[in-house]
Amino acid sequence: MLSTLRRPVGRGAATALSFLSAVRGPPTGCRAASVAAMARLRAPIRRMSSHAHLSRRWCAAAGGTATEQHEFKAETKKLLDIVAKSLYTDKEVFIRELISNASDACEKLRFLQATSQLQEIHDDTLPLKIKLSADEAERKFVIEDSGVGMTHDELIEHLGTIAKSGSLDFLQSGESDASKIIGQFGVGFYSTFVVADKVEVYTKTCNPEKGDKGYLWSSDGSGSYTISEVPDVPRGTRIVLTLKDDATEFAKLSTVKQAAQKFSSYIDFPIAVIEDGEEKAVNKQDALWMKSSATADEHTQFFRYLSGTSYGEPYYHLMYQTDAPLSIKSCFYIPDPDNAPSRMFQQNPEIGISLHSRRVMVKKNADGVIPKWLHWMKGIVDCEDMPMNISRESMQDTRLMEKLSMAVTRRVLRFLDQQAKKDPEKYAKFFKGYSYYLKVGLIEDKEANFGRHKDDLLKLLRFECSNKDKGSVMSLEEYLQSAKDGQKNIYYFCCPDRHTGLSSPYMEQFLQRGRNVLLMYEEIDEYVVNSIEGFKDRKLVSVDAADKDFELDLDPPEDKDEKTARELTIDEQKEVADFIKGVLKEKVQEVKFSNRLVSSPAIVTSMISPHMRKMMKNLMAGKEETGLGNIPVTLELSAKHHIITTLHAIKNSNEVVARIAVEQLFDNACIAAGTLDDPRVLLTRLGKVLEMFVYQGAGFDYAKGEYTTAAASASPAAPPEPEPEKPKVEAKFEEVKPVASEKKIDESKA
Repeated sequence: MLSTLRRPVGRGAATALSFLSAVRGPPTGCRAASVAAMARLRAPIRRMSSHAHLSRRWCAAAGGTATEQHEFKAETKKLLDIVAKSLYTDKEVFIRELISNASDACEKLRFLQATSQLQEIHDDTLPLKIKLSADEAERKFVIEDSGVGMTHDELIEHLGTIAKSGSLDFLQSGESDASKIIGQFGVGFYSTFVVADKVEVYTKTCNPEKGDKGYLWSSDGSGSYTISEVPDVPRGTRIVLTLKDDATEFAKLSTVKQAAQKFSSYIDFPIAVIEDGEEKAVNKQDALWMKSSATADEHTQFFRYLSGTSYGEPYYHLMYQTDAPLSIKSCFYIPDPDNAPSRMFQQNPEIGISLHSRRVMVKKNADGVIPKWLHWMKGIVDCEDMPMNISRESMQDTRLMEKLSMAVTRRVLRFLDQQAKKDPEKYAKFFKGYSYYLKVGLIEDKEANFGRHKDDLLKLLRFECSNKDKGSVMSLEEYLQSAKDGQKNIYYFCCPDRHTGLSSPYMEQFLQRGRNVLLMYEEIDEYVVNSIEGFKDRKLVSVDAADKDFELDLDPPEDKDEKTARELTIDEQKEVADFIKGVLKEKVQEVKFSNRLVSSPAIVTSMISPHMRKMMKNLMAGKEETGLGNIPVTLELSAKHHIITTLHAIKNSNEVVARIAVEQLFDNACIAAGTLDDPRVLLTRLGKVLEMFVYQGAGFDYAKGEYTTAAASASPAAPPEPEPEKPKVEAKFEEVKPVASEKKIDESKA
């Protein structure tokens, strides 16, 4: 006999209000409810207070005064509309919710059978599984499971009561594994009303002792539902949705299959899509991260699945499981460094690690857990204790999310450090492919997290050095071990390549002493050094820095040759410095003599490194009138170099040549520092220098302004050759000034 029951309006809303009261306290793990959802639910209830029915209870207060206690009730239709339409941002989420409910139903039956709480069940030959189907012509979406099913009273209790979680009740009443039960809030079922005009639930309990009748629960979301007996219902639950006009895409099998694979690929029970009368599996891949261990072949297959390819193997793999500070199960893969992502056209790359909770995907890109500088990794993080909101689309407890991010990121970085010690050569290849991102991590970590991962990231850095062969790299720790006794600094040099670095005049004193220098070739290295400042109480000092203590007394070089070279006196040094300053004018801030040079006559230094100086000069282009276009430098000279001593000798006797020499000396120093923007500005002066060589070869004496004996080297029998043209010294060897076209080039590059 068919019987129809209509549910009273008030009970579901009252339970929902109790649910709101339960979530008002501070969130605790994954059982926390959304504060945002609570606010949305509470607001309309206040507005509906004029329609509320009040049941009164009289109780005595402590002072003897009678007080009234009232119980809230609200309009179920309005409340259901809020729950169904205000909690979810994406319509496709209803598929995730229904699959999760179906998985819980199957898990409950499996547990009851495993614990012998059920000796017999209906349809005992029916396997535990979930099936999806759709009918585009009828606008139907169907999902069915062979789980525990429901009785008449359970339909009223679970579907007729908003925010009543049957899964939560099951956990609290038994000893089942909480990690295998997904549901917790009791509102996921109502997401169906986001896409459906009508929801029909066919169900039959698995327990013969509770009855063998099937029931149909039906509602259009207007605030009421009907329940009726129906024959020939198999064990489990079958939900049929009649879709709205704006949700007809979910009547297409391709859309249904895509959503099921996106959210529920790792559900613990088989999921199939019925297509052309055949069942086609959706979740073929096991949840590998839930296992305690896996074979290399399993890792390869799972890596390919996550990458969406049929080839390739992970360079490194890591399975990480822990119960403290949170319950975390995860699996990470690092692709081959040869396939490392290019930095070009990647302004905002997507993170390759997804976030799950109990095998159900919460976020495809776990940007709140995995930092952007690890976006190139593949994998899954599954956390039971994630503080999700009711819609399970986002997390609400920032502190717990920070703990999750901290734990996962730290484990990955320490794993890489372990691999570096285990196989240095393999790690060196990894670092070559991914070094840029680790260095970005150092900079971003300092800005965003106050350097929480600084120590772990510093251990991963590798650089070439002056005391090893090309291609050989060393860590900062290894540098300290190879440093000389008493050395307090870590010396480094930012240069384009090894050859340029070792041939630079800045490296002379270090090569002479055999002191190790780290060679940094990437542009980002300068920013990295500025952000970390030091390592284990040792300062990082650039060899091209100005006014730094290079610890020259620590290991003085051995002088094998006798000191026969002339050295300028203090007074002579001052004379040369004044002369050079008068020639270069505003190009230099200071001219001084230094003992840091070995075989080069001069270098330029500044308060900032040449690399940073070049960057700032580009940023300040067009602001020459403010005085910021040309950042001043210091010219450091060697008092022992023969060019400098000769310059002192000719600065008065042959000032024209001396001035040309000073200009060229400064340009050479700028070229060595890498701060000369455009070498074409040197062409005029180099032409004058070439002319000087040619005329001197012809016997012209620039000091006297005349030729020496022209026929001194000629043969007596040979006829006299015409005397070479006498150069116009005043015109040709005055201070060289760039022509108009060169001025424009210089100004555009300044």
